[in-house]
Amino acid sequence: MATGGVMTPGVDPNSQQLDEDELRCACTEATNAGKTTAAHAQGMEGIKNAIRAGITTVEHGIYLDDEAIDMMLERGTFLVPTLAAPFNIVEHGLEAGIPAHAVQKSERVMEDHQKSFYKAYQKGVKIAAGTDAGTPFNRHGDFVTELELMAKNGMNHYDVLRSATKIAAEAMKLDDKTGTVEAGKVADLLLVPGNPLDDISVLRKVAKVFKEGQCYFSNNVKEQAVVSI
Repeated sequence: MATGGVMTPGVDPNSQQLDEDELRCACTEATNAGKTTAAHAQGMEGIKNAIRAGITTVEHGIYLDDEAIDMMLERGTFLVPTLAAPFNIVEHGLEAGIPAHAVQKSERVMEDHQKSFYKAYQKGVKIAAGTDAGTPFNRHGDFVTELELMAKNGMNHYDVLRSATKIAAEAMKLDDKTGTVEAGKVADLLLVPGNPLDDISVLRKVAKVFKEGQCYFSNNVKEQAVVSI
């Protein structure tokens, strides 16, 4: 917890929580144990603390300036933007029973969040797709909304797909096993009736799912297209 957040009442997303020394201690112990680290980090100073501490992934990254982005590039820090989290809160709002403080804070941060995401993408920060599922109306299994929002906010479809596969695998240190379609890796494949490079939303129309080469789901459609990235 590098900063405050949106869902907790009375907390400012810009406020620093664990300080840099505490974060560095956690990162050091995780590295010693061969583990990765992730920081809930929304405010600018908390994000920078996390990056300097050696965090693997910055989750959210709502307020990113040029210095923070350059730090991420220098250290190879990943950004997991979770654009779907504030989007779903604002989209459903008070009428859906979401607490007023969460709606108000989401409305306040959403535009800056989108701008920070695009700026980081333009400058070449490694972006891994993630949803922050569990926040209001941000359901487990609805991964495509995040990918659609990444595309809507300026990321080309090829890079969106990479963020959900190759880059995500690298962030999790699983890229020796999965994340790309190539010899020696497990055959984890998703087939859809269309080309997500043209329309990212076709990922909602799953035709077949293979895990380690075994088909776990089939919609029995006659035509499928698979994109290797």
